[in-house]
Amino acid sequence: MMDRSHLIVLLFIALLLFPATLTSKSINNTDTPETPGLSAPNRNALYIEILGSSINLYGLNYERTVRDNIHFRLGASRFTYVDEITYEETGEDISVKLHTIPVSVSYSFFSGIRKLELGAGVTLFHFEFWGGPYPVGYNDIEIGNRFLGLAVTSNISYRLVLENYLFRIGLHPLYMIPIQNEISGFFEELDDRGVLDFRDIVDPRGFMVIPGVSFGRRF
Repeated sequence: MMDRSHLIVLLFIALLLFPATLTSKSINNTDTPETPGLSAPNRNALYIEILGSSINLYGLNYERTVRDNIHFRLGASRFTYVDEITYEETGEDISVKLHTIPVSVSYSFFSGIRKLELGAGVTLFHFEFWGGPYPVGYNDIEIGNRFLGLAVTSNISYRLVLENYLFRIGLHPLYMIPIQNEISGFFEELDDRGVLDFRDIVDPRGFMVIPGVSFGRRF
């Protein structure tokens, strides 16, 4: 059965690709010129971001453009993977959940449809993983990790703006600040023994650079 989040994404893509049937000219047949900076059309955009500041496989975003070159963005992303494997009479579950909320502001340089975009923002990041119980020898073990963090993000992108569509590709340097990190089960046992510090493996703290691609519809 299709996951609810995947269905939302498909509906979102259909909305982006659906041709606009109502425009300002179809509603008002007068040819009154637009006043620059006040009532220019297509200052809003809905788009999908793959990786990037969403720090996820995909994210849904709303953008508002001010003064033709300042862009405010608010988004959300959700990824869930759950699998259950039956091992004899023991259910073995794997659950991975990732939720992010990116907020940013950016500035686009140059006129025309091709622009250089630079921006900065923050992304709230929540990751949760757990698995088990797994029969290992004489005992069943469970593993788990929960991470909550705040990423300070930036955006260096090539921005292509058409009449009704938006495309962006670039790099997103970011610095992840951990707020809360919890490990449980076998992870915690190994960490207490000093065998391995799992916080260094499953804790995505520090500096990283993530590529990103965005495409969407302006209105």
